[in-house]
Amino acid sequence: MSSGTTAQDGEWKKREQAEEANYIRQKEQEQLAAIKEQLDKSKESIPDPNKDFEGGFGGQEDLEDRYATTSGDH
Repeated sequence: MSSGTTAQDGEWKKREQAEEANYIRQKEQEQLAAIKEQLDKSKESIPDPNKDFEGGFGGQEDLEDRYATTSGDH
C-alpha cells in the first residue's frame, strides 16, 4: 500500500473511528465522574434544612411583648 491510500482503506478507517469513539467515551466518563464527585462534595456543604431548626420570628421569640394585654389584643 502506498502513501495516501491508507485513509481510503475501509478496515483501517473503521478501526480508527472505533478508537476515536472509545477515546471520546472514556473522556466523557471521566468528566461525568468528576461532575458527580463535585456534586457530592457540594451536597455535603449544604446544611440540611430539617436539621437544627429554630422556630419563631428571627430569634425574637424570647423578647417580651410590652404592649400585649391579657385579652391578647395589641
